[in-house]
Amino acid sequence: MAPPLPRLRPDLDIMPSPVKEQPGLLLRDPFHYSDVTLVVPPVLARCLGCFDGARTELDLRAELARLTGQVAVTEPARHLVKALRDAGFLDDEVFARLRAKKHDAFAATPERAPAHAGSGYPDEAGPLGQTLTRYLANGAGKKPARAAGAKAGRAALMGIAAPHVSPEGGIASYAAAYRGLPADLGERTFVILGTSHYGEPDRFGLTRKPFATPFGATRTDVALVDELAGAAGDAARVEDYCHAVEHSIEFQVVFLQHL
Repeated sequence: MAPPLPRLRPDLDIMPSPVKEQPGLLLRDPFHYSDVTLVVPPVLARCLGCFDGARTELDLRAELARLTGQVAVTEPARHLVKALRDAGFLDDEVFARLRAKKHDAFAATPERAPAHAGSGYPDEAGPLGQTLTRYLANGAGKKPARAAGAKAGRAALMGIAAPHVSPEGGIASYAAAYRGLPADLGERTFVILGTSHYGEPDRFGLTRKPFATPFGATRTDVALVDELAGAAGDAARVEDYCHAVEHSIEFQVVFLQHL
């Protein structure tokens, strides 16, 4: 009996191809375990359901024959399997090696490299500072809301809630949040909590690594990270790979550095 085909990874980005000359489905890896982007032609895209971990290559050939009305489908079926496997898009030993290599590399690096400089924001300090200054000037004439129950004068600020979309997409909300921070907090420790798009469910993903940005590297309170990890126990994962690609923390870091 033929072995089942490996399952197509459920964590891939799958969307219609944006290239008119190459119709079909575009597949890419949001975790960057693989840097390959594939466009699967329409007929082959209809066969991706065969990669469910239960069906075999014989089932794939039968489905392709049914869709095309042709008998000679062995080569295109094998080509599809090879393309998905070589790209690291199947849940098999090739993907396991790619994932382990990336996790080991992130764990070994001394700093958390900027993942979105040059795309989500400028990758040089001068243009980045000018851009953030412009963002924070948005609606600058409005008076900041006072904390509920606060007396006249400086309120005891406990935290702010800011978006984590690309800064250009949330200018007004970023500005409203970060203009609420007093100017004399530069030596304070900030705890940044962000929604993880890439970590495991029901886990806190922590890192001791300083975040490197066009403004330079942050200083991490390692003792506090260790204290949080100890308090969370099994619910915490230190040096979680999610930080390698996550944007929800990185965007907050550059705003804080700018201020």
